[in-house]
Amino acid sequence: MVRKVSFLCIVALWAGGSVSAGTAQPLRNVILIGWDGAQREHVEQCLARKELPSLQRLIDQGRYVKIDVEGTTDTKAGWTQILTGYYPEVTGVYSNSRFQPVPAGLSIFERLESNFGKDQFVTVAVIGKKQHCGEINPPRKIRLDEEQKDATATKAKKKNKAPADATATAKQGPKKQAKQATTAQPGAGATPQGTIVEENGVKYRVIPGSPYYGMHNALEIWEFGLMADAKVGARSLELLEQYQDKPFFFFVHFAEVDHAGHQHGENSKEYNDALISNDLWTGKIMAKLQELGLADKTHIYVTADHGFNEDGKNHSFAPYVFLATNNRAVSRDGRRQDVAPTIYEAFGVTAASFQPPLDGLSLTRPDHRPAPKLGPAKKAGQAARTAEATRRPDVVFVPTPQAVVDKMLELAKVTKDDVVYDLGCGDGRIVVTAAKKYGCRAYGFDIDPKRVRESLENVETNGVSHLVTIQQQDIFALDLSPASVVTLYLLPSLNVKLIPQLDKLKPGSRIVSHAFDMKGVAPEAVVNVDGDGYGRTVYFWTTPLKKEP
Repeated sequence: MVRKVSFLCIVALWAGGSVSAGTAQPLRNVILIGWDGAQREHVEQCLARKELPSLQRLIDQGRYVKIDVEGTTDTKAGWTQILTGYYPEVTGVYSNSRFQPVPAGLSIFERLESNFGKDQFVTVAVIGKKQHCGEINPPRKIRLDEEQKDATATKAKKKNKAPADATATAKQGPKKQAKQATTAQPGAGATPQGTIVEENGVKYRVIPGSPYYGMHNALEIWEFGLMADAKVGARSLELLEQYQDKPFFFFVHFAEVDHAGHQHGENSKEYNDALISNDLWTGKIMAKLQELGLADKTHIYVTADHGFNEDGKNHSFAPYVFLATNNRAVSRDGRRQDVAPTIYEAFGVTAASFQPPLDGLSLTRPDHRPAPKLGPAKKAGQAARTAEATRRPDVVFVPTPQAVVDKMLELAKVTKDDVVYDLGCGDGRIVVTAAKKYGCRAYGFDIDPKRVRESLENVETNGVSHLVTIQQQDIFALDLSPASVVTLYLLPSLNVKLIPQLDKLKPGSRIVSHAFDMKGVAPEAVVNVDGDGYGRTVYFWTTPLKKEP
């Protein structure tokens, strides 16, 4: 999967003010350190076991706050939100599979360089990942037939050739481009992205540029794909030595936590050891600042782009991360997009004049916003709530056979322009099928948190998180009006209970039900289907509903 659990620790270094005093006077340096894929609960458990002494020392100097993620819990979405302070509606970066280059001038790197002057200020990025965070791929168009030939050739090469060194580097000034990394990145996947187009009878895959394609040009140093914490840490120490005499902003991204989670799982020894490794190198960076006389002129922020599914190997719904800092002015819990405004404020940069206005709010200021909506889409609402359901499920989950799923969507004549709502989504197979087969937006709702987790994993596995939203909701409290297709596998009495909500659908909307009719409403079609060797029935209605006398 092209998904990275990127947990970034933000270390802000600012020379010119006392960090420990929490003064409002602007500092000189800020370093943003990423512990890619670090889950908040696991980090807190490590702190309780005294396994993260460097992080604890940072917290003792300042603050530890909880950060909840609004938006997709993956790497591209996460680091873009952190490094800009904007929702994806502004940046165009929704997930690892739905993205574009961030519009010019919106990143923290570009704005700091513009504010302080390129000759007077240094920006640096040292990034462990080689996909989803740091890569600087331009927009491109690839012939499908050539792509398939290349894939075949690559497979043949892998059988006979050892992987090359995993470092890719881009540098500003006297820049040179190092060779691209070829070592596989855990969790990154290899599924081609982009849109298929046909020109003069030839099919092409059009792939947008990576989010970082434009912003990387603003920096003195942009290095990615180092993979190992030791390489990221050692290079960061070298660059601190090199640029100690100028004000700077460093982005230091450690990737081993994310990689260990994808390979071994969140509760594994390897994942825990990777957190300890991140802490070790964070401590070495702090020690280097002390050695250089910059410690009392520096803000350090440690945070993550997303967490990890509990005891899982992915982060389909992992919105719980943290921020640790020696900035005592930080006063509250916050959201992913609040990191950039906090850093701007520390530097004394007036963000209120930015256009478009930032979506985040400095963590030093009171927050009167509504509660965060956690999950894959800000406007779609909360993707999954906490483990408590508001009430018990109305039905026992029985999966709909795939043949019946296909017939339901076929009968509803689903197209890419539809919005499908599945009420009582179970394991998510109906919404996943709708997204994969027809390319439409689809929303699954279930009151059972176990079903929500299964659905989210199914969405993740099938690579349709950019199209599918899963929410833990009471279906009888839903506004169904945004839907053009509604799918059901409930009970006759529950179908009837939904009639007042179904009456509010737009004219021409379609409703399909597996197995059960809707008393008092005449179906327009009743179709028999062979599902798993048993005869199944599908009922079909359109709106406005035709009520029986």
